[in-house]
Amino acid sequence: MHLNWKALIALRTVIREGTLTAAANRLHRTQPALSRLMTQLENDVGFALFRREGRRLLPTAEGLTFYRETERAFAALEEIESTALDISKGRETPLRIIAQSHMVHGLLHEALGTFCVERPHFRFAIEIRQNEYISHWIANRLFDVGFTPERADHPQISHEALVRAPLYVMMPSTHRLASKAKLTVSQIAREPFIAVRPGAPLRERLEAFFAASGGAVTIRGETASAVSAGQLVAQGLGLAIADPYVANVFLGDSRLMIRPLAPRIEMEYFVLRAANHDVRPESEEFVDSVRKAAREISKRVSNYASP
Repeated sequence: MHLNWKALIALRTVIREGTLTAAANRLHRTQPALSRLMTQLENDVGFALFRREGRRLLPTAEGLTFYRETERAFAALEEIESTALDISKGRETPLRIIAQSHMVHGLLHEALGTFCVERPHFRFAIEIRQNEYISHWIANRLFDVGFTPERADHPQISHEALVRAPLYVMMPSTHRLASKAKLTVSQIAREPFIAVRPGAPLRERLEAFFAASGGAVTIRGETASAVSAGQLVAQGLGLAIADPYVANVFLGDSRLMIRPLAPRIEMEYFVLRAANHDVRPESEEFVDSVRKAAREISKRVSNYASP
């Protein structure tokens, strides 16, 4: 199969712009020309990329899956272009970091703040992705280092332990359980929860916590981001499970209360790198800085959650 690169660019633009008209304007092409590229691409891949609803052109489920895969190719190309520019200007290439959103907001931002003060010329590039994409991109060497709450069982990835940390419950500060020092499964069994999507590590820990006592969690709402779950808790919509790095985002927020679970449940976090790949010295130094920040944040959240 030989895919037309112009057709892939057209697909990307149509999905990003939302309409064929906007995509045609963005690419300075006519709508019929863009439509022909889409038809050609559908013939090449063998499935429908879009469906029509009135005058709207909406991506199919297969089209969205295919689009997400093409984004990896575009990301790789953009990285190559950026690296070429750095080399041509004699600049050191940035350390390429990938992690889930809550680890970026609740951990990596803090670690980078300290690290960059000590190394004023250090350059970095952060990508926020869902967990299942992190392993794939690390294995394909698109990033130097990844941080994830799951071990990567992949022959092209090496992993090392970063830190272990306990989980907490976040609840509205006005909740009837806010005065409790710790929360057991029996106390929160009938409470509505805001959960991250099924299959995510925090969701699996939440369900395992209830399953261990023979119960089932009551899900009021789902969201793709653990930070988003915390924001919904702050609006009084339910409780949420949080690791220290989600909780760290909300320390000092008067709308939220954070309490530890009993019995204690921990999550382990890992550092991912491509196997058999030279490790840059600054990558090792940065990982050490992240590990130190992770421990400090975990201690800070523990002290904050103790009434």
